[in-house]
Amino acid sequence: MSEQQLQQTESIKFLVDNIDKGNVVLPEFQRDFVWDLGKTYELFDSLVKDIFIGSIIYGKPSFEITVREIDKRPRKGVGSRAKLKTKFFTREEIEHKAQINNFRLVLDGQQRATSIYRALKGIDNVWIVIKNEEELSEEIQEKEFKDRTLEELIYEFAGHEDEDRLSVKISDAYAISNSDFFEDEIKDNYFNSLSFIVGMDESEIKDAFRKYLVVNKKLNELYGSEKLLSYYLLNMSTEKFALFFERSNSKGVQLNFIDILAAKLYTGFNLRDAIDKLQNSYHISDYKFNREIIVRTISYIVSNGKEVDRTYILSNLNYNHFNEYWDSVCNYYKKVVDFLSKGNFMLSQSWMPYENMIIPLMIFLKELDGNDFSQMNEKQHEFISYWYWSSIFSQRYSSGTNEVIIQDSTILSKIAKNLMISDKSYFNKIKIQMNNHEDILSLTKKGSAVYKGVLNFINFISKGLIDWNNSSKLSFNSKLEDHHIFPKQYIKENYADDENALSLMDCVANRTLLPKLTNIRIGKKAPSEYLMDIKVKNNYIEDSLINHHIPTELLEGMYDDFYWDFVETRAKNMYELIEVNIIHQEKQILDNFYQAPIISNSGNIKVFATYYNTRIEATFDIDTEKILYRGKTYSVSAAANKVKEELSDKNNRSINRSTNGWKFWKYITDLKEERFIDDFRKTNILTV
Repeated sequence: MSEQQLQQTESIKFLVDNIDKGNVVLPEFQRDFVWDLGKTYELFDSLVKDIFIGSIIYGKPSFEITVREIDKRPRKGVGSRAKLKTKFFTREEIEHKAQINNFRLVLDGQQRATSIYRALKGIDNVWIVIKNEEELSEEIQEKEFKDRTLEELIYEFAGHEDEDRLSVKISDAYAISNSDFFEDEIKDNYFNSLSFIVGMDESEIKDAFRKYLVVNKKLNELYGSEKLLSYYLLNMSTEKFALFFERSNSKGVQLNFIDILAAKLYTGFNLRDAIDKLQNSYHISDYKFNREIIVRTISYIVSNGKEVDRTYILSNLNYNHFNEYWDSVCNYYKKVVDFLSKGNFMLSQSWMPYENMIIPLMIFLKELDGNDFSQMNEKQHEFISYWYWSSIFSQRYSSGTNEVIIQDSTILSKIAKNLMISDKSYFNKIKIQMNNHEDILSLTKKGSAVYKGVLNFINFISKGLIDWNNSSKLSFNSKLEDHHIFPKQYIKENYADDENALSLMDCVANRTLLPKLTNIRIGKKAPSEYLMDIKVKNNYIEDSLINHHIPTELLEGMYDDFYWDFVETRAKNMYELIEVNIIHQEKQILDNFYQAPIISNSGNIKVFATYYNTRIEATFDIDTEKILYRGKTYSVSAAANKVKEELSDKNNRSINRSTNGWKFWKYITDLKEERFIDDFRKTNILTV
């Protein structure tokens, strides 16, 4: 292997700078950028945790070629469907640019490179959310904040700020790293707009800003790390270039952590055999049970609703747990799949937007009387329906999946017990982020959870989709394709000069789920033409169109020459269905299922905290906002520091004394829930 083909490294900042300068581009024929935001969150999580993300492969072609820019378009709205710029370079131009500017093509890794670029430039909103002090392990709490790594600090990557945790926008940190801002300018331009600091006193804001600067510094170090991105640089002839793309999709078999768990459990529980038995016992033969779903559910039960991550699973679960819970959890799994299919929540396993959503539903079933959905009352059904669709359309399961699974499982457990939800912020977390039909028009990637969600939602609203050949109801796990209502070839041939029509060719508003056989017979005919062919076999094709929420005028040929009008009309119809059935239900759901904990405005209450596995009890004076601990009065934070100091000394550990006492001390609500006393401060702020 020549020296230039050895693996090398570069920094994120170097990559982004070179994309900006036009030195890193794509071959014109490269596939489009398709990653949803969830993939971007996972990518940055891997970068922070120093998990290998694969190498980027660059090429320096020795021939003329047309290239295009990295996708810098917004995901929706104005400019989202603009045509990407392309440029032709002669062989001589490429040789010159390669020598002078290190010009190169991204041959493999464009999804990663584009995701990094879009996040750092603020095209995609990506936030790093930092854990609160009480969410850290005791060992990490002992370190000074500046000495903690980003991996130790990170709670999750998300698409918005977390109002309960310090958050830093990735693009803000990048902009700050490239500027000569003074601290007061950083505070004015970026920090002061955070909702996290609302209601904080001066000392808390000072401490939060210090931490904000530290996180920015650590992100800057991350961006500048020369060893973060690995790459190969290949000088390529035309023949080798073609061979690379023919062979680059070959991948080896990767071990999943469930395979490691199976080896660990083998002496007392054969996980592989158990899955085979489960598979053979289910009445729908082509449904594939996901081992990870079962394992994480068992983990949730064993940990008392605290853990579902792989570290806990590999460290703490043993064959006794599986022998105890396997049969019951598998029974819940079967019942949830039946509930989702018979209730028209999903038409096919392969088209389910987020399979992890099965876990909270299994926990709901576990806590439901009789462990059967037939025992669910109408109010519970109302919440389950709202939760299911809102979680999909808010892309709730695109990031921080473990935390989301735990939180949703806990919430659905309450609903199963007919208890109210006391955390009002939860309802904002499942709030749909759609504003109008333009959001529907922006959905063109079939891998997107929202794209899948829209197609399944039509099935839900129609109480089951019907075929077009014979108007029979489509069965669960039918071999479905997202059929183009206006065929792709028809659009390409009839709208060749209409960039808007071409960009919307794969839009979800031009799609509906149908069996593959129906799809094959359609070809490139005009919609009215192939629909009339179908009408010969099915005289009730109009009913089928209505069932799929497709304008029946399509059959009459009224839209054949007006693709834009068709796709906009259907997008508006789809959005209206979501608006009426979900968005407009938000207030009713809040009214029916939220109950604020009763918080006294005065007097004393018992409070407690846990540190080094020791429960500490004290008294909180609501009027003075003081803690009475061991006969002495302290501020809430000073009392927390006192506790940590005492217990750290006993364990021969050092102590970091920057504890936020409002997120250290807890109390028991009238709903028998543990809550931080920060509730009292928030209540006081609201009443001032």
